[in-house]
Amino acid sequence: MKKWAGFIKTWMMTYKRYLVIASLSGILLTVVGVGVFHYRLSNIFNKAITYYEVNDLISFETIRYELYAMQGKKFDEFLIQEAEKTLNQFKDNEITYYEAIGTTKRIESFANRSSNIEIYQEKIEKLKESRKAFEKAEAYAIEKDWESAYQYYQQVIDWDPNYEKSQQLAQSAKRWWLQDILVDAITSYEEGNYEQALLKIDEGLALSPDHETFLNLKDDVHQAMIDGETENKWTEFKDKITSSIQSGIESLHNIFNKIFKTS
Repeated sequence: MKKWAGFIKTWMMTYKRYLVIASLSGILLTVVGVGVFHYRLSNIFNKAITYYEVNDLISFETIRYELYAMQGKKFDEFLIQEAEKTLNQFKDNEITYYEAIGTTKRIESFANRSSNIEIYQEKIEKLKESRKAFEKAEAYAIEKDWESAYQYYQQVIDWDPNYEKSQQLAQSAKRWWLQDILVDAITSYEEGNYEQALLKIDEGLALSPDHETFLNLKDDVHQAMIDGETENKWTEFKDKITSSIQSGIESLHNIFNKIFKTS
């Protein structure tokens, strides 16, 4: 055993210089190899970006397999960012619907997973539909058809919860709709048409279950059905509501003007 240990020690002393050179060569080759590998990664990614930017799908196809084998995740993330940027541009009215869809279709053609980009196409479609609904809601509000206006504003909010214009106008439309229902309920109550009054009251409470005025009126209607007498206190109240609705319409027009001047 000692003989072998001595032999190995002697051999290492003899070839020490060569061993050091071999070790350094190995390290150098590893560093060079890593550098070349990273250069290839960077080079193929930059090529892919260039082909994408000039919309050269033919050249892109020559590197697609290698790109997605080496840099697929990174390039997919880049394309998703591009799709999101396109969606935001459409939201901000910087580009048209057709430009937005066209751009996402182009992005999809470069993607490894088209489903990543289809999500943004669906969002653009929904945003387009929500804008159509917004226009219909606006038209119904101008015609004082508060129920239809409110329903269309709600559609917009469902499709685009961050659309603050619709949230603001939906609440206004709901408020005027409730007041219209209340006027109809009081009118039916004053005319002694209690069943119709209750139907209108229930319609109002379906929209606003804790609405105190509807609850008070409902109690009075039930009492009138028992006593056969209608309290006159609601006549003056109805007049105030009618006046409020008229001023409210002017207020709503001011809201429209303010919103659409700044949009």
